[in-house]
Amino acid sequence: MKIWKVMYAAVGIFLAGGSIATANYGLSEVDRNIYQNALALDETMQELGFDGFTLKTTKVRFYDGNNDYVVQVDAEGRITIKKEKPQMDVFAGTTVEADGQWQALLPTYEQFSSLFDALEALGSYEQGMQEGSFAFSKSDYGESSHAATIWHEAFHAWQSEKWPEDAEALMEKAGIGNEDSREDIIVKEVDSDKELAELFNEEMQLLMKAYQAEGPEEKRALIANVLEIAEKRKEKLSQAAETMEYFLENYEGSARYVESVAYRELEGESAWKTVYLSEFRYENGSGKYYDMGMLKCMLLDQLSDGWQKEFSPETGLNELLSRM
Repeated sequence: MKIWKVMYAAVGIFLAGGSIATANYGLSEVDRNIYQNALALDETMQELGFDGFTLKTTKVRFYDGNNDYVVQVDAEGRITIKKEKPQMDVFAGTTVEADGQWQALLPTYEQFSSLFDALEALGSYEQGMQEGSFAFSKSDYGESSHAATIWHEAFHAWQSEKWPEDAEALMEKAGIGNEDSREDIIVKEVDSDKELAELFNEEMQLLMKAYQAEGPEEKRALIANVLEIAEKRKEKLSQAAETMEYFLENYEGSARYVESVAYRELEGESAWKTVYLSEFRYENGSGKYYDMGMLKCMLLDQLSDGWQKEFSPETGLNELLSRM
């Protein structure tokens, strides 16, 4: 199994009449509507500027516990649904390589909603949150959240297609193998170090302050402080921890950013702020890097129109911010 799969497993044109060409395969009306609502954002999401990124060319697999329902837009512009054997047993969004291409995979809405109850019953809800799988709490998870999750995973599929070897090469360079858990690396090497945790918290507070600042010069001054802290933290990190932080911030953070844009379009400004711009609270695990990367993307939106064309595994978010 490639490291790219391991990392994700841990966790336009509006169709005429919105018609779906399908046999009675069993995908619920709720999930069909969720997909249609996600697809209706395609033109808006293309305007973000990530080259070639569109849901119309990405297959989305809905897993209901027994089967995958593969949804896609065909050559005639119709939504088609095909029932297939499941790729894997999943409880949260991920990506899989199937039929020679990367595809988004997520549970059906019903399956995903029940995950919150299962986590609570097992006493592991907080752990699930810390592992970065959820931007949403049980109380605010709805159909728009599921549609936004489609966009998150579709972005990972796009990343995998565009840079198929880069994530794997990044991990190999740092000596991180398939058996290494990103949670273990972060918890053992970052969260257990009081100074690193305090510096991370300081960096996040400055990012929030920079995003909320009125003028570009104030934003740039705060960003300079952010990058100074990032360098201080980098000096204290092992190669494995530095690589894992880079991966999480850039790959997962940019996907969280895409997800947040979709959610904002669907639910509006107030709901978006509640979910994505609430007060930061440091927690162990990888989830905090999703938020850090998202904030850096949002700052780049404010200061650097078209930054998405320069973003790549080699040119990460800190590099782009340093050019501001």
